[in-house]
Amino acid sequence: MTGFCPNCEKETTLVPVRRTEELNIRGEIILVDVEYFLCEECGEEFEKAGSGNDPLEIAYKEYRRRKGLVQPEEIYRLRKKYGLTQKEFSNLLGIGIATLNRYENGALQDEAHDRILRLSMEPRNLLELIENNPGVLNSKTRENMVGRIRNEEKSSENLLDLALELYAGYDADLYSGYRKFDIEKFFQEIKYYCSGPGIYKTKLMKLLFYADFKHFKEYSISITGARYAHLPYGPVPDQFETWLNALFEYEPEIVKEEVWFHDNPGEIFHFQGQVDLSVFSTSELKIIATVKELFESYTPRGISEFSHKEKGYIETQNSKLISYRYAEDLQI
Repeated sequence: MTGFCPNCEKETTLVPVRRTEELNIRGEIILVDVEYFLCEECGEEFEKAGSGNDPLEIAYKEYRRRKGLVQPEEIYRLRKKYGLTQKEFSNLLGIGIATLNRYENGALQDEAHDRILRLSMEPRNLLELIENNPGVLNSKTRENMVGRIRNEEKSSENLLDLALELYAGYDADLYSGYRKFDIEKFFQEIKYYCSGPGIYKTKLMKLLFYADFKHFKEYSISITGARYAHLPYGPVPDQFETWLNALFEYEPEIVKEEVWFHDNPGEIFHFQGQVDLSVFSTSELKIIATVKELFESYTPRGISEFSHKEKGYIETQNSKLISYRYAEDLQI
């Protein structure tokens, strides 16, 4: 192909070059696929203008993901959510406006600033920042933010508390994998499976089922204590719609996307935040990761059809709870 070479400063023959490069980001080696053009006349390589394929930006994003750091788009979304200017937000956080601007535009933050940014993502912490710095925001902005945060907290707490009161008070028995329901593990596991490119709701429900039942099969206790019911598309957590709605309000970083596939509606969940893996034991982390890997290539329909072959599903009537005693017959 022909194009303009910035080194020759003229139209020449260009050859696309693709390769994987190693970038050292604060001692972390990150592999990045990069694209260049090679000018056949001068032999120099250069990046394609406007490609949006900046290797350093890609490496920074991957580094943040590995280290659980706040991504630039998270900072921007939080600021816009409450209608704050960069100056107002930087003053509230105690970070210089130029520094905040760089972080929003892709610069890699230091650990101290990341802790501040991460804390600000929690409504209670943000409210505390506002109350401890009364002169930072004008009265109207401050009043609007405080009101919105308190309403969000009240709504989230009410729905979650109600769900816990109505549906989580059951005993630790064979229908819960001999564990009381652990809402924190349940939510963190959902966030883990939703991380990255996202996941269809149907597939998410099956991964939760298989993780709990496989852990029970190998260690005689479930991970989350969730109970699972027989529904037309396969095993799902009992009262799963209520738990998902509570999670969406409690954790706004989980985004639900409505999609259509072969003229059928569906939902994909995305999560770009930090998963707290410290709530899980070593065996639980192993099983959660194993289940994700086992079903990596499965479509929602594929994993649904696979789950229909489970003895526990076959021998349980529609809408009835599936006993963990069937874990010994699990296909995986």
